[in-house]
Amino acid sequence: MRKRLLIFDFDGTLVDSMGIYARKAGELISEHYGLSKEEARELYLKTSGLPFAEQLEILFPGNGKNREVAETFERWKEKVLHDLKPFPEAEPLLRELKERGYLVAVSSNNLHMYVQESVKGWKVRPHFVLGWDGGEFKKGEPHVRFLEKATSLPRESFLIVGDSPNDLKLARSSGIDFVALLRGFPEESFRSVDPSVKVIKSLTPEELLPILEEGSHPLKDSNPVLPS
Repeated sequence: MRKRLLIFDFDGTLVDSMGIYARKAGELISEHYGLSKEEARELYLKTSGLPFAEQLEILFPGNGKNREVAETFERWKEKVLHDLKPFPEAEPLLRELKERGYLVAVSSNNLHMYVQESVKGWKVRPHFVLGWDGGEFKKGEPHVRFLEKATSLPRESFLIVGDSPNDLKLARSSGIDFVALLRGFPEESFRSVDPSVKVIKSLTPEELLPILEEGSHPLKDSNPVLPS
């Protein structure tokens, strides 16, 4: 089925934030769990794509420090929101997609209010900006179900673009096609999850549009419900 809605991961895909997040997370994990900063940073990156609280539970199951460390990390994030910038190619790509009639969404496991605040100053904003509510509404199936209802489009017409193997796993668990953006992870990391996954090396129309335009124009025969 031709693609009509593109769902972009936020951190590391549209926004240049993973470096600063990984440094801070590495510091916190090193301080509270006794690992070196480099090892802590690598563990954070390997489990990226999930809320930090869930990352800590995966890395340190049942540890009594997890909640406090996660809350410290989220409070710190709020202070650096205005320092985060989209990658140079992000807004031109969003403009091109919207002009061609595609719907565009952001799906992030960053707290919803942080994602909303981050995109306020963008010249080109997505149709939908979805974050984590601190509970069950997060990347993956909850966001997919919301977008199905909001657009009246079937999930078969969705495509997710992300920079993490965990993004690919979430896409596959919801039956959504996926394109891997090679930023922080090598191609082999994605191929180990799905050998047939499509990959791009930059977030540009030249790389992404040929994948989308394998079918006909996305919205000529549909009437999705756009947000007001």
